[in-house]
Amino acid sequence: MTRQFIVGVIGGFLGTATAIYVICVAGSPGMTLSGVLAALFSSLGLMGAAIANTETRFAGWMLLSSTVWIALSVPLAGTLFLLYWYTPAIVVLGTAAVLCFMEPEEDDEPSEEGDS
Repeated sequence: MTRQFIVGVIGGFLGTATAIYVICVAGSPGMTLSGVLAALFSSLGLMGAAIANTETRFAGWMLLSSTVWIALSVPLAGTLFLLYWYTPAIVVLGTAAVLCFMEPEEDDEPSEEGDS
């Protein structure tokens, strides 16, 4: 298991748990929609974490897009207070995306320079 996988799974489960909590305590249809969208995009983050070992760059884009879309689902509720609840998932998923992009690609071969 790699760091990207572990951090991505933690972020995905944090986002899903937060989304379920928001859906359960929703006081308006906007909050419910925000929770449903966050749950869907957290599952996208979990899928990105699942492929982080094989397709590192693509997983990074999946994790980054889930982070952005979770953050963008907050204003649908009409209040920015939900941002406090979603912040841990956003930060952890974003960290997993950065870890994926920092991983060197396997296609790159080290350049061999001759001793001159």
